[in-house]
Amino acid sequence: MNDIILLKVGEIILKGLNRRRFEQKLLGNIRWRLSRIGKFRVYILQSAIYVEGEDGADMDSAFEELRKVFGVVAISRAAACGKDRDAID
Repeated sequence: MNDIILLKVGEIILKGLNRRRFEQKLLGNIRWRLSRIGKFRVYILQSAIYVEGEDGADMDSAFEELRKVFGVVAISRAAACGKDRDAID
């Protein structure tokens, strides 16, 4: 399973036509914080930001850095797996 960090954003979801601009700025801030730690894949889907480590990146340090990002209201660790019951075990 792949270790993932999930971020929930705050009031950005209330923005109107310029929402994408705020999301891109937030993603830039996240990537900047993570650039000192290692390589990460950062993307946004349905108002949640996903951070996946690449090449053995230090997810514990990344988690601590992401706690300091302005605009993030919730952060949690998760593990990606297949969509069948056997993959979860």
